[in-house]
Amino acid sequence: MESATIWRDGQGKTPPVPASVELGDRQPVTRPSALTSAWPASALVLSAVLLALPVFIAPMPAMPDYPAHLATFHLLAGGAKSSLIAHFYRVDWSFVPNLAAELTVPFLTPLLGLSRATALFLALAVWLWVAGATTVQWALYRRVGVAPLFAAFFAYNANFMWGFFNYCFGSGLALLVFAGWIAAADRRGPWHLPAFAAAVLVIYFCHLFAAATLLVLVGCYEISAPGPRLLSLSRLKRLGPLVLAAVPVVAAYLLLKPKGSGGIVGFNLLDTIDDRLSAAVQFCFDRPAWLLLGALVVLFAVGVWRKKIFVHPRLRLALAALLFACIFAPEWAMGGWGVDLRLPAVLGTLAFAAAEFRFAPRMTAALALGALAVAAYCAAALAGNWLYYDARFAEFRAATRSLPRGSKLVTVLDGDAMGLASDQPYWHMAEYAIIDRQAFTPLLFTTVGQHVIRLAPAVERIAARSAEEGSPPDITELDDLSAGNVNDDPDIGKVFPYLIRFQCHFDTAVVIHLGGKRSPVPDMLELEHAGSFFSLYRIRPDENCAKR
Repeated sequence: MESATIWRDGQGKTPPVPASVELGDRQPVTRPSALTSAWPASALVLSAVLLALPVFIAPMPAMPDYPAHLATFHLLAGGAKSSLIAHFYRVDWSFVPNLAAELTVPFLTPLLGLSRATALFLALAVWLWVAGATTVQWALYRRVGVAPLFAAFFAYNANFMWGFFNYCFGSGLALLVFAGWIAAADRRGPWHLPAFAAAVLVIYFCHLFAAATLLVLVGCYEISAPGPRLLSLSRLKRLGPLVLAAVPVVAAYLLLKPKGSGGIVGFNLLDTIDDRLSAAVQFCFDRPAWLLLGALVVLFAVGVWRKKIFVHPRLRLALAALLFACIFAPEWAMGGWGVDLRLPAVLGTLAFAAAEFRFAPRMTAALALGALAVAAYCAAALAGNWLYYDARFAEFRAATRSLPRGSKLVTVLDGDAMGLASDQPYWHMAEYAIIDRQAFTPLLFTTVGQHVIRLAPAVERIAARSAEEGSPPDITELDDLSAGNVNDDPDIGKVFPYLIRFQCHFDTAVVIHLGGKRSPVPDMLELEHAGSFFSLYRIRPDENCAKR
């Protein structure tokens, strides 16, 4: 197939210079024929379809936060009208910057059903990450190569595996809007700025951190415009439109965001190094794809070194800023956990979106086929893992059918029996009982200022109030909790204050033990159902309840 060699500068323009001249960022590239330019786009569509398949295959994926989100959508779609649920939860719509799924899934539920509507939302989040990388590359180079196929791997990241619905969706949408800003850089009309401001505001209400990331990317892009000095006045003036576009978001944050219960800021840089590195790519929850991540880093580094991969100069500052943030982002901020997990996948996605591969045609084709094969493997591995957990969750939901409606459930971990297995996928498993039995659990997402589900006054004191209180206790802590002993275990008063004398408030304990030797349980627990990986215990009040 024939192709014509052209010359491009760092802005994607084609200057009228002889083919023998190479100045600055001007690099020789090849303009593909119509046929050769079409297959990368087709490969990207196939990759997006493959990566989204697991969410349709496994109805109950092993995302730790998934059951709590599903219960929230159930309440928003009408479940909160139940007279039993009204004793526990109520809907309180407010302008929290965390609403992407809350506004989308309940709307789709009457048409698709709760599970399918949630699956479609998750698939859209995956597709947005793939489409975002693709459109950013097109905006930079006015064509699509095979590099976004490698950017697509980062759609499977720690945020997605944890079930951070709104952040994943908002970040994918932010990549699309960023591509739009780049594409319109040289021909902005009077409507571009209002449209961008509206888009940023939409992303803000999807997730605050996604909107902040978008503004940083656009700011770095504008400062990186051609000029004599990095921080010259002419460059800084280019930030004017961005500042104006950010006004609605700043106003929404200052005037509309409801006041929350506050939160800590914790960095824990040394303790979270492994989490930050592994957050970029994962096959499934708590299984970092070290081999794939290493291969991607080597490919990118060696490609840049050998001048087979060209990184667009307008995005180099943005990539440096993201790298800095990946290293120094706090673990806790604004009442939320996992801030340090947010940006590694964005960095990887944007790095390949900004890259243009200049390998020989056969090598390019081999890389594309390899990327598709790896995408298929990742999707198959994730689907298999999720189906395994889906069967477990189905067993639990079947067992809860014997529970009285309106029961109060508390989840407990048998750490010794579980051993080294990940316990996080079971943290919110009891929230399925909110859907099936109109039950109450203390770990549903009800943090003031972050969510639109609120606690009824009758249960405010026996529910977690923040992300710091968002994990279940171990079975070894039940004796201290039941006795109200806050002196021997610091977690009792700091992490589980709402569970002090739990036996006086809750009806059923869901004890997760997996396949290990089960630990002894306190006398106030009476076995009702022994499952393959969990047990249900009836909780009996004891003499400590009279001391309240």
